[in-house]
Amino acid sequence: MSDNLPGHPKARPGIKAVAALAGVGIASVSRVLSGQPGSSPQLTQRVLDAARTLGYTPNALAQGLRRKATRSIGFVGSDITNPLIASIVGGAESVLSVAGFSVLLTNSGGVPSVDAERIEVLMQRQVDGLIVLPALEDDPATLAALRATKAPIALIDRELPADIPAHYVLSDHYQGVGDAARYLLASGHRRIGLVVGRDVRPTRERIRAMESAFDTYGVKRDLIVHRGTLSPEHGKAALEEMLDAKRPPSAIVLGGNQLLEGALEVVHRRGLQLGTDLSLVSCDDVPLCRFHQPAIATVMRDAALLGARAAQILLAQIEAPGEPETVSLPTWFAPRPSCGAAARATAAKKLQRA
Repeated sequence: MSDNLPGHPKARPGIKAVAALAGVGIASVSRVLSGQPGSSPQLTQRVLDAARTLGYTPNALAQGLRRKATRSIGFVGSDITNPLIASIVGGAESVLSVAGFSVLLTNSGGVPSVDAERIEVLMQRQVDGLIVLPALEDDPATLAALRATKAPIALIDRELPADIPAHYVLSDHYQGVGDAARYLLASGHRRIGLVVGRDVRPTRERIRAMESAFDTYGVKRDLIVHRGTLSPEHGKAALEEMLDAKRPPSAIVLGGNQLLEGALEVVHRRGLQLGTDLSLVSCDDVPLCRFHQPAIATVMRDAALLGARAAQILLAQIEAPGEPETVSLPTWFAPRPSCGAAARATAAKKLQRA
């Protein structure tokens, strides 16, 4: 039966057709289209021209199965709606797409057991590498899944046991939060609140940075730490509790952009003026930080670069496996009008009455 009969789908051109049009062998076409070295520039151009003319597209899955690779990278994130996570994924994809890799994105919702399930599912899909930002660093199921993983792993902002041969892409939270703390202390603040998430590396580094700033500045540590799960609800509860204290802090640092919405709800409901009645610092620059009035001072980092570096490490490991690598990327403090001088006595009383 002819492939050209009405209603019959046109057959997709295959590698044999490309070889015939280019006037070369099938092996030469395969070598060129798979990116292997050894072909002359002239032969390569002929093959590419022939493939373009015929509209030939290689079957990536079939190619991957033949060489036991899928040209895909799995990503396990805790909340893909978070702009920070979205930027990390975007940075990774910008590198991987150029190399002919795709990203399989999964979301755990911050549930450790789901992290483990997502890792196992991605490995069943035979991804060539994993980028993981797990909810916890000590969840047994997550650690077991990572130990069972044969593909290279890039961890974002987490520290895992040494027996897991992962590569690390870390943010230098200590520097940026430390700069913010020193700015607040220099502005006269002496009692500062810090709202943080679970006991993972960013939380530990932010607490260490705040404590160190007090010590460096030569004043007594008067730091209130409120722990919980990074969410608007946690931000709201933390602000309520801190501002209701007998001695409320005059400045508060939020250790995650997820806290900002809830914190601002409390600020607005109580009629507080940021930068005058209360100074506020957030972490990770999101649109709300920039467009709020007054704009919110922020500890900044290049989230897309985190993803890009993780992708570069995985591509290098896929090409030539080597020893675990650790990369540390900078954070910095951007002062904005939400931070002002320490509240006067009248403003402090306003905090207590609100």
